[in-house]
Amino acid sequence: MVILLHGTAGSLENFSANYAAYAEHFRVIGLDMLGCGWTDKPDYDYLINHYAEHVRSFMDALGIDKAAVVGVSLGAWVGAALAQAHPERVDRLVLVSPAGIITDPEEEQRFAEKLRKSRSTAAAEPTWETVSAALKALILDPETLSDEIVAVRLAIYQDPRMKAAMPRLLAFSKGGQALSAEQWRSLALPMQVIAAVDAPNMFLSNAYAIAEIAPDARIVEMTGCDHWAQYEQPDAFNQQSIAFLLEA
Repeated sequence: MVILLHGTAGSLENFSANYAAYAEHFRVIGLDMLGCGWTDKPDYDYLINHYAEHVRSFMDALGIDKAAVVGVSLGAWVGAALAQAHPERVDRLVLVSPAGIITDPEEEQRFAEKLRKSRSTAAAEPTWETVSAALKALILDPETLSDEIVAVRLAIYQDPRMKAAMPRLLAFSKGGQALSAEQWRSLALPMQVIAAVDAPNMFLSNAYAIAEIAPDARIVEMTGCDHWAQYEQPDAFNQQSIAFLLEA
């Protein structure tokens, strides 16, 4: 059983290039996390523990006792937080462009501000241009972004609920919720950490830091991609991550 968790203010189409390959080997489910996509948007700030508890409740509702989690960015952070809070529910983690660890506080703050601005603009003015710009910032080669991905995200952001929900979706980015080094060190489950080596940014530093701290983490260096390795390099990503997950 594999659960796929998208990134900040994203939705389950993040994994459109992965579902078919994964489904050859696993029961695989993507979900829109709390407040994201077409999931309900309750009126409170969504913090990391809220996202993690939403995933746990989702598992309970579907009768899933334990699963591997593949997470991108925020999804990686949520997967790690879920494994930290409920170790009996997660057997493996694949972390893509992982958040949830602080390697450079100043860069973390700059990225958080940039993230809040781009997502807020896209939600406040959901046009093809604003949504495309937000998504293209996640990939190394803008030409790889398909019209279908933009259309799905545009439809979601045109939902009137999204404008009000966006500040709540981004509340976690105000800081103070990253897992500590001790918490990462306590995560003894097998982890695969995807490092996008052509994008020398905070998330690449995060990947190397997690691989160094977590006791059973192994790094996979991938080229030709930025934040969305699973989308830009699906063949390589599917091959590497499926092989890791099948070890279970």
